[in-house]
Amino acid sequence: MGAGSFVSRRACLLGLAAALVTACKKKPGEREPDGTLLTPYLAIGEILADDEFNDVAKLGAQIVSACESRADEPGVDEILAAVGRIGAADISTTRLAYRKMSEGVIAWLAANPSEREGLQLVHCPMAFTNEGAYWVQRSGQLINPYEGAMMLRCGAKISWDDHRRGEPPTGDSTLEGMDT
Repeated sequence: MGAGSFVSRRACLLGLAAALVTACKKKPGEREPDGTLLTPYLAIGEILADDEFNDVAKLGAQIVSACESRADEPGVDEILAAVGRIGAADISTTRLAYRKMSEGVIAWLAANPSEREGLQLVHCPMAFTNEGAYWVQRSGQLINPYEGAMMLRCGAKISWDDHRRGEPPTGDSTLEGMDT
């Protein structure tokens, strides 16, 4: 094997590594659609937690497509009603639409518990001027889509059975993120 072949192979490997790093660093709105309801919903939450709302309309379209085959399932009507406002011209309206969409997603997950793996139900009692709001996110560190950077880690991880639509959760919950 000559030196040119080694250099060529090394350049190829470096190019592959760079492509993999770039693919892993894609922002939530840049990920390829996978046909699921949850992937674009979770991506919207991540975008809102970053105090952004670019790409949410595109993700909303992915949700509409994913809902087509689920039209008769619980929560889907509410998800579709909210998705019409998810691409609003301001982040406040987008967050309100996400709250409504979250209630639909929670209802859908209640009927499809096998889809909850790796997900966490969260409630922030201070969202929307202390009305409170729920959302679903990937398990791990909290990212608050309603308050963004102002209270990024604020919320209480709760049991799926403790959800009460429009009300604070039942059971014990510990509010996180108020000390950061």
